[in-house]
Amino acid sequence: MTTILLIEDDPIMGESLLQRFELEGLQVTWCRRLSEAREALDTLPSAVVSDVRLPDGLATEWFVALPATVRALPWFFLTGYGSVNDAVAAVRAGAREYLTKPFDIESLIFKIRTAANLSVAHDDEALLGVSVAMRRVEAILHKVAVQKVSVLLTGESGVGKEVAAQLIHSLDPKAVKGAFVAVNCAAIPETMLEAEFFGYEKGAFSGAVRTHKGYLERAHNGTLFLDEVGELPASMQAKLLRALQEKCFFRIGAERTTQSDFRILAATNRDLYADMNAGTFREDLFYRLAVIKIELPPLRERPEDIRWLTEKLLAQIVVEQGRPLAMSEPFLRDLMRREWRGNVRELRSFLEETVVLSDGGLLDLPDGHASSSQQAAEASEGGIVSLQRVVEKVERSHIQKALQHCDGSVGKTADVLGISRKTLWEKMKKLAIQS
Repeated sequence: MTTILLIEDDPIMGESLLQRFELEGLQVTWCRRLSEAREALDTLPSAVVSDVRLPDGLATEWFVALPATVRALPWFFLTGYGSVNDAVAAVRAGAREYLTKPFDIESLIFKIRTAANLSVAHDDEALLGVSVAMRRVEAILHKVAVQKVSVLLTGESGVGKEVAAQLIHSLDPKAVKGAFVAVNCAAIPETMLEAEFFGYEKGAFSGAVRTHKGYLERAHNGTLFLDEVGELPASMQAKLLRALQEKCFFRIGAERTTQSDFRILAATNRDLYADMNAGTFREDLFYRLAVIKIELPPLRERPEDIRWLTEKLLAQIVVEQGRPLAMSEPFLRDLMRREWRGNVRELRSFLEETVVLSDGGLLDLPDGHASSSQQAAEASEGGIVSLQRVVEKVERSHIQKALQHCDGSVGKTADVLGISRKTLWEKMKKLAIQS
């Protein structure tokens, strides 16, 4: 049973969340003050959903002072316009994330279920993604890691093939003494391939001033990862196949063979079946490399991983940049609508650029900025948009200004605008306005 600790002093919001959670089959404990929540935390609920500003203090400040075991629970903060900085600080201290009001309840329920399921999973935490497709891939990687078999990883550029290879290596109990040696086959000049792969003796050729160990030798008792293996020329394919079959090779200029025992992993974004039919890739080498063949799906086919990856990548960027950063729900939703043809590599590049150009601690869509899908729609209409869209743009801008004037208070803003609080909530949700 998934149990939720709800900390919310607003009776309307609290009752609404309570009813929705219970309809979803979640068991809820509702507290209106931090003093009540302290005792409820002793039961270690599956997740905590908390407002930031409560009658007896800021929940974010309270959270930071809690024991690490309690902060390790999935915490979701619900924040208004005036408490974003507090929420950002909580995320830095270990909270799962914060959602700006009004938020998507469906998204929140999905996050809670995902967090609860991952917390009881045997492998503790998703390493490649939370989507069904990537969880299946990860399960296969766990199986092949304990067997010394060759694995061919396929998929588009930037999809995470090297990360998957590193995971296999880290899970292999026999590879603990050896290194993970990654080779980009497309980046080595053809004239240097044999020297780089097999190594050479001192004096073997002009410029060989010392003995050099090649990739195969350096991977002894570890893993040799051949990225872009489809780029190897035919001559090198034959030499590599012989070395893999006999588990020994000659350094250039050597009189004796060198033995090396390692696991071979390979990756490509090419269609090697087509290359074999065209005669540019050896069939015997293919079947030596592809004892197990695993395809990693592109990011656009698993949108649920976009949010998960974005959070992971942003956490890394925060450490690199040395300043607190968080994202708004509209910003995240816009990311999830994009196609990401460059996959995870493109996503990280976009986030790094956005962080560098951001002024504050919150990544958000600029005021009046249309999402990528909206821009595409407007472009298809020749720059002429519907009257409804113009009205929505003006309405959004006016409500945002009113919220700022009222310090983010929804009740005061509703009074100023001359509408009910319920009507304002509905408009804010429809227009994706954060309070």
